[in-house]
Amino acid sequence: MATVLVRYHLSNIPPRSDVMEIMMLSAQNKFKGLPHLHSKQFCYDEKTGDGLSVYLWDSRANAEAFFTKEFIDNFTEKFGAVPSLEYYDTLLTVDNRVGDIVVEE
Repeated sequence: MATVLVRYHLSNIPPRSDVMEIMMLSAQNKFKGLPHLHSKQFCYDEKTGDGLSVYLWDSRANAEAFFTKEFIDNFTEKFGAVPSLEYYDTLLTVDNRVGDIVVEE
């Protein structure tokens, strides 16, 4: 498994409600049911305009295949911010919703 952190800063600092609307549309139309993606968290600090997305993928290869130059370009055009990406090997995940600990094999 692989965790990817996508960090960005929105200089115009839109209100939480505007960001929430965009995130909900993305969640419904792009990320829900996306193959190889286990989970995604959308995070935003309305006071600073800082955003963070946390992705959990089934593998680093599939994560890297998703985060293409086209992804970066589209993100930058849509939000006016260039995201930074950080990749981490995910050793294990505690999922209290299903009462399980998932271990990378």
